[in-house]
Amino acid sequence: MSDKKRRKAPLVADKRYPSKPQQMAKRRKPVIKRTAKSLGKGRKRARGGIIGFFQSIFRWVLRLIWGVSWRFAMVLALILGTSVAYVYSTLPDMTSMLDGRARGSVTLEDFRGEVFAWRGDQFGGVVTARSVSPHLKNAIIATEDKRFYRHFGISPRGIASAVRINLSEGRGPLSGHGGSTISQQTAKLLCLGVTYDPAAWESEAAYEADCRRGSLWRKAKEAIYALALEVKYSMDEILTIYMNRAF
Repeated sequence: MSDKKRRKAPLVADKRYPSKPQQMAKRRKPVIKRTAKSLGKGRKRARGGIIGFFQSIFRWVLRLIWGVSWRFAMVLALILGTSVAYVYSTLPDMTSMLDGRARGSVTLEDFRGEVFAWRGDQFGGVVTARSVSPHLKNAIIATEDKRFYRHFGISPRGIASAVRINLSEGRGPLSGHGGSTISQQTAKLLCLGVTYDPAAWESEAAYEADCRRGSLWRKAKEAIYALALEVKYSMDEILTIYMNRAF
C-alpha cells in the first residue's frame, strides 16, 4: 500500500528554450558602449604612418640616452669613490698638516720680484677653530664659504654663481671667482698633499706657483681632495688647517 501511494513525480524536461520574448530579452548579452577614452586608445593603437614612425624613433632615442646616462653615471661614481678612498688613505693626522715649513715672517724677493728666502721669527702658536674668537671664525665663513657646515666638500651652487659672475664680467668661466669652498681652498693650500722638496723644485716660489695653478684638471683634483678631507676630518679640523695655512 505504502509503495503504491508513493508515486514518483512525472519527469519534466528542462526548459532550455524559453517561450516568452521577455525571457529571451533577459538572456541577451549586454551591449558594450564605447566611450571616448576607449575610442582614443583604439586610434592610438591604429596610428601609424609618418607620425607613428617619428614617435617610435623619438622613444628609441630617449631609451638610448637613458641607458647611456645611467651607465656613465655609475662609472663616474665608481671612479670618484675610488679616487676619494685612495686620497683618504694617504691623509695623515690633522696636527701634522698645520704647517710643514718653518719659514719666517719676513719675505725676501730679488730684483725680478721672485721670492728667494724667508727670515724672522714666526708666530709660534697654533690657532684652532675653538681657540680663536667666534667673531673671527664667523667672519672667515661669511667671507669665504657661507655654506661651509652644510655642503659635502664642493658647492655646485657656488661654482655656478662664480661662473655666472666671471662670464658677466667678460672673463673666462674659471678666471677670477672660483667658487671654491674652504675645503677646496685647504686642498690647494696643502698642495694636494705634495710636500716641498728642494731637490725636486727649483725654488719654493716654483712650488707655490704649481700649487696655485687653476686648470680644469687641477680643479677636479682639488674637488676629490676636498671630499677626502671632509670624510677624514671634522669641519672644525678643516677650518683649523685653513686658518694656520692661509695668509
